[in-house]
Amino acid sequence: MTEENENSASPSFELKVPMRAAVLTTTALILGGLAFLYYETYAMQPPYEPGYPGDAFFPRLALGFSIIWAVIILGRGFFLPPEAQAAGGEEPYLQGHWLEFSSVVVFVYLYAVLLEPIGFEIMTIVLMMCLLVPRMRVESAPRGALLLGFALSLVTMIILYLGLVPMLNIPLPLKFLPVYIL
Repeated sequence: MTEENENSASPSFELKVPMRAAVLTTTALILGGLAFLYYETYAMQPPYEPGYPGDAFFPRLALGFSIIWAVIILGRGFFLPPEAQAAGGEEPYLQGHWLEFSSVVVFVYLYAVLLEPIGFEIMTIVLMMCLLVPRMRVESAPRGALLLGFALSLVTMIILYLGLVPMLNIPLPLKFLPVYIL
């Protein structure tokens, strides 16, 4: 079996972007977002006592370091010579499937919108099943992929619940689990 036959997605769904362009575009967009967030920290409450850091100290520190690294990545991409080309003389490409990417974006959006009315437990299991089951090998046993996907989704939901509710005291819209198990 060749490598092309192993890919389940159709070639028409394949997204092929030059690696350098993908890195530079993504970094520039992230840098713009970081700069906007840094600007927004000036709207935070000033410190209560002069000379002490206020509410904006840590966000500015984290955003400042992130901005520095984004500028370094952009500088490397623009001013250093391109990475060594592949043996065939072609530029390296970032390959993905736009349909798969779009479905993940839609699933995460639906998770955020439906979390409150449906509940944390159900939505987490459904989201994880939607993300895990298509990536498992279903040629041999589709039922096994569903069972394994459900088991992994259930474990993920329990770990998230234990990490967020009892440990961090974060309220979640629960439908089945009690607010505090412990």
